[in-house]
Amino acid sequence: MKKVISIFCLPQEIDELEQLLLRLKSAFNHVDVSNYVIDISLGISDQLTDWENSTLPKQYFLDKFETLTKLFPNIISRSSEEILGCVSQRRHTWKTYQDCDYFIWLDTDIIFDPITLYYLEESCNSLTQQYPLLVITPEIVKVWDHTWDCLVNNNFIDKDYGYEKLNDPFIDCGQKGEISLEMVMNQIINQPPMKFAGGWFTCISKKLLDKITIPDDLGHYGWEDTLIMYACAKLGEGYQFKIKNLVVCENYKYRNNTYLTKNLKTIDRREEFRQQAFKAASKYLNSL
Repeated sequence: MKKVISIFCLPQEIDELEQLLLRLKSAFNHVDVSNYVIDISLGISDQLTDWENSTLPKQYFLDKFETLTKLFPNIISRSSEEILGCVSQRRHTWKTYQDCDYFIWLDTDIIFDPITLYYLEESCNSLTQQYPLLVITPEIVKVWDHTWDCLVNNNFIDKDYGYEKLNDPFIDCGQKGEISLEMVMNQIINQPPMKFAGGWFTCISKKLLDKITIPDDLGHYGWEDTLIMYACAKLGEGYQFKIKNLVVCENYKYRNNTYLTKNLKTIDRREEFRQQAFKAASKYLNSL
């Protein structure tokens, strides 16, 4: 089965991208590389970075990006003025790769054990035939609020909310017991049965994305994961499984790119993009 790993990177995340690709390089020791494509977009638009008032030039990031793309023979990469966020990147890959079976959405700040890709592939192999409209996710540490507890690994369920900002992701990620597959059935009132965040090594079948879609007017950032969860609930379609005892983490503790951001005049449009996405998602869900 062909899988596309979809990654979006901003200039200030270029070193995180390097670390992510090095982790993936180790992960590919456990799977058949020919079954994968890594598709990466570097967002270099003037809409996101005021290059004229930045100390570091655009070419610095273009040169490093070109160097990183040589780490693998199966990388498809672009520096883009049009792709302005992870959602437009995920929409691009969904529309581009008509012959793939699964998309893996991966953020640059995710820390994972190299064996993660192997377990994800084996999960796809065992579930695809019975569950063609499928989402597969690893587990996580305690985060944010109780609505995420259905994804939290048992080793972290007694931690305080907000633990993800304090933990050591390099220690907490990885295998935490016997690996198994467990269907996710979120029991929180007014929440859909599925619960996942887009870039946490989330694996989504193309058949599910073809049915739900990533609408164009959703824009560039925000709500694509929420839209899929609520659309599946409303249509009564799709299943989510988690790989029990396999944990991935966001890197809050060691994520410090101020040495880049102080030399870049960044333009933060996330809230603007979220508002656009919220309106589009609400309109889409109401139309179902």
